[in-house]
Amino acid sequence: MFNSTLNGIEVTPLQKIMAEKAVKAISENNPAVATKFTADPTVLIYNDTVYIYGTNDAQQAEYSLGKQDNSYNKINSLNIFSSKDLVNWTDCGEIAIGGKQNPQGCAKWANNSWAPAACVKKINGKDKFFIYFADNGNGIGVVCSDSPTGPFVDPIGKPLVSRSTPNCSKVYWLFDPAVLIDSDGKGYLYFGGGHQKDVAHPKSARVAALNDDMISLAGDPVEIDAPWLFEDSGINKIGNTYYYSYCSNWADRKDAKGDEVPPAAVIAYMTSSSPLGPFKYAGYTLKNPGNYFGAWGNNHHWIFEFKGKHYIAFHAQQMEKKLGFEKGGYRNICLADFKINEDGSWPIQTASNGGVKAVANFDPYTLVKGPTYATSKNAVSTNNQTLAGIAAESYVYLKNVDFSKGAECITINTGAANKKSLVKIYKDSISSENLLCQVKTKGKGSFREKMPIAKSLNLVCNIYIVFDQNSEIESWKVE
Repeated sequence: MFNSTLNGIEVTPLQKIMAEKAVKAISENNPAVATKFTADPTVLIYNDTVYIYGTNDAQQAEYSLGKQDNSYNKINSLNIFSSKDLVNWTDCGEIAIGGKQNPQGCAKWANNSWAPAACVKKINGKDKFFIYFADNGNGIGVVCSDSPTGPFVDPIGKPLVSRSTPNCSKVYWLFDPAVLIDSDGKGYLYFGGGHQKDVAHPKSARVAALNDDMISLAGDPVEIDAPWLFEDSGINKIGNTYYYSYCSNWADRKDAKGDEVPPAAVIAYMTSSSPLGPFKYAGYTLKNPGNYFGAWGNNHHWIFEFKGKHYIAFHAQQMEKKLGFEKGGYRNICLADFKINEDGSWPIQTASNGGVKAVANFDPYTLVKGPTYATSKNAVSTNNQTLAGIAAESYVYLKNVDFSKGAECITINTGAANKKSLVKIYKDSISSENLLCQVKTKGKGSFREKMPIAKSLNLVCNIYIVFDQNSEIESWKVE
C-alpha cells in the first residue's frame, strides 16, 4: 500500500495501475466494470436493479501485481456492483467473508470466499438476502442480510455443505454453488465439480432441497451426472423446464464418441421437468471466452432475466493484458444477450467487448453515488465507496443520462479528504463548448451550482464528470 496525493486516502498499487490502464473505449460496455478484477458472477434482481456479486480477484492481484498466476488463495471477500440499465454501474464495495484470513470476515470458520450464488426470499413477511459461497473447494457456506448490499452475517457459524454431508464425501470439489427459488417458494442448492479418472462422467455435481429458512438442507444431496463436468453450476427455470448449466472440463476428447460430448471449457446445459432432476444433456451454449476475447481461461456464468429479456453474465481475462501482467487468471465480469430458441433449446451465444445495450436511460435526478460510471480514467473507488482522482483530469463517463426534466443546477457532495478542487461536467465530449457547468468545492460538504448552459437542456446525452487529485466525491444530483 502507499499514500498517493489523495489527501490521506490510500490508493494501492493495483488501484493506481487499473485506474490508469483499465479503460474501456466509449463504444465498449464489456467488461461491465473494468477497474476491479471480479470473477464468477451471480446476479440478483431486486427493486428494478441488477446486483452482481463476484469473487474478488483484485485481492489476489494486489498480492501478485500480475507477476504470479492467480492462485485464488488470498481471496476472502466478494465484490458488489449494481445497475438499473446494464451499462452504468455503481461500485457498492466489498463483503468480507472468510474470517480465518480477514478479521472483518463474517464467516469466522471460512478461509476463502469464491463463486457466490445470491437470492432473495420473503421470510416472516420481510425480504431476506442470501449469499452462498465456496470455501476453497472444501465446502459451501451461507451468509444473509436484510439488504442486498449488507451488512451480511453468518447465521449458522459453520459450512452448510461439507465433506460430512451425505452423498458429498466423494465430490472432488465442494464449490461453485447456484441457487434457485422455485415458483412455489421452495429453494434448491446446486454445487460441486472436478473429476478424477472418469472425465466423461465425473458425477461430482449435486443438488439439494433447502428448508424454508434457506440456511439448512431439507434432504440429502442428489447426484447430477453432467457429462464432462468441470465446475460452475448454474440453474434456471424457463417455462416449466429446469435448466442445469455448467462449465465442461479440459480433458482430451479425441477418442470421445456419442452425442454427450461438449467442447472443452464451454457452458453446457441439461434439462429436466423437476428441480431435483434427473437431468438430460441438451448441448452447449457459450464458447470459452477465448473465442470471443482472445484470452483463454476457465468459464463461469449466470443466466438471468431483466426487463423481459435474458442475459448471460460471465468472466473473461482481457483486462489483465491491458495492464501488462506477466502472468494470468485475473478476470472481469462481462455481459451478453442470451438467446433462447422457440423450442426452448439454447443456441450458441455471441459475445464481444461491445457488450449489451442499455435497457433504460440514466436518472440524474436521484442521488447518484460517486463511483457510478460506464467507464472511467484515473478514477478510484475508495474503501468508503467514494470517488477520488489520481491525476489532474480524472473522469467518469456516464451513458444515456436523461435530462428530459431540464437541468437547473447540480449538487456535488464531497468527502472528508476533499480539498479545494473544481468539478466540471461536460456533455458528450471534454471540450469548452460542451461544458455544462463547473462546481467549486473545498473540504467536506454539499456544493450546489447553477447550470446556466444546461438550463433548457431536455435531451438524453452522455456526460463526463471531470475532477482532480484533490477531489473526493461522495455523490451528486441534478435538479
